[in-house]
Amino acid sequence: MTDPAQLWQTLLVTPWALFAGGLVFGCVLLMLLVVRGLRREVAVAATELAALRAVRAEQDVALARLEERAAQAETLEARNADLSADLIDANEALAATRAQLTTERETHAAKLEGLTTAQAEIERKFGELATRALDANNDRFLKAVSERFTQHKQTADHDLKARQERIETMLKPIHDSLGKFENRVGEIEKAREGAYHAIRQQVTTLAEGQIRLQQETNRLVTALRAPKTRGNWGEFQLRQVVEMAGMIDHVDFHMEQSVTTEEGRLRPDATVNLPGGKRIVIDAKTPLDAYLTAAGMEDGPERAAQMDGHARQLRTQMQGLAKKSYFDVIAGSPDFVVMFIPGEAFYSQALSNDPTLFEDAIRNKVIIATPTTLIALLKSVAYGWQQERMSASAQEAVLLAQELYKRFGILGERLEKLGKSLSNTVRDYNSTIATAESRILPQARKFEGMAIAHRGDSIPDVSPLDVDVREIAAPELRDHDPD
Repeated sequence: MTDPAQLWQTLLVTPWALFAGGLVFGCVLLMLLVVRGLRREVAVAATELAALRAVRAEQDVALARLEERAAQAETLEARNADLSADLIDANEALAATRAQLTTERETHAAKLEGLTTAQAEIERKFGELATRALDANNDRFLKAVSERFTQHKQTADHDLKARQERIETMLKPIHDSLGKFENRVGEIEKAREGAYHAIRQQVTTLAEGQIRLQQETNRLVTALRAPKTRGNWGEFQLRQVVEMAGMIDHVDFHMEQSVTTEEGRLRPDATVNLPGGKRIVIDAKTPLDAYLTAAGMEDGPERAAQMDGHARQLRTQMQGLAKKSYFDVIAGSPDFVVMFIPGEAFYSQALSNDPTLFEDAIRNKVIIATPTTLIALLKSVAYGWQQERMSASAQEAVLLAQELYKRFGILGERLEKLGKSLSNTVRDYNSTIATAESRILPQARKFEGMAIAHRGDSIPDVSPLDVDVREIAAPELRDHDPD
């Protein structure tokens, strides 16, 4: 059991212990708060110190710049002082130079006056000497001058005549070339007009021939039922179309030409040569069995069936011709072959029953042609050959023009040399006249009033030539390049 005294003592000590512990805890807490505040103030102070150091550094840089500018200002002031001194020296030198120049001008004027006086004296003495020399040799000198003038004029006249003859000789080939050129151009123009006129006539002939063709076709229906007859008739029609197109007499068209290949011997009915070495193959086809049968029938299912058979026969012929591939075995042939049908009605009826026949033929590289379209094709070829010949003629005309232009250049060079020679001759002649008029004739005319000269004799007036050689203005004659 606890003693009451000890319990009371314990109760008295416990509050003081609690108070002391709280006091210590408060002191410690206060110290922590103070330390934290001090740390914050230290951080702020460090930041401000760094800012101050940065400001100090900027001030140092600014101070250094100011010092540098002050040094530059001192240098500029020193330079300005030097320049001012140089300017003063330059002004003094300029004044001295001006004074010296004035003195030299005065000296030069004095010398010039002396030289002028000396020149007048020399001219006076020279005139006296010339007068004495003229008096001693007047007759002989006048005679020599007259002979020289006469000889010079004769030489100039002879040279002028010879040069005119040479110019005419040089111009003659050019005149001949111009005549040839004009004649050639006229021939080309006549050929072109003739070609257009011939085309108009042939178009008229084509229309008339088409009418005759239609009439002959109706009369030959019965005769064409035989295959051999049909083949001969197709070739005959092809020949007639060629004649109407004006190609039968040309060597660039060949009938019945055979070609040997690995699959056998191929015989196209015609081969048309084009300008440039190209060739077009034409093969005549006459699949007319079903068409001739239908022609003798009235309208009805049987006739329609025969017309369908005609379209199939024409398609079969087209496909067989495409397999021959003439364009692969005949050199220079374009990638198509012409299948000639000797009647407009045969092809138009087949197209009516087989509308895709034309497109399929084009895909198989076969062009189906009737007399009308084949004549147009052959006329184009004939016109191409005419243009080829006219192009050759035009090329010849161009060569003639080039030669003419070259001769113009040569003529320009020679005319330029001739002009310079004439200018030199006139200049020498005028120079001699000027010398005679200024130095010789005035003294010689003084004898006319003296007893030395015979009565009635007088010195003739000799005038200079006031003739300018015309400059060449045409660039073809002036700027010729021999290369």
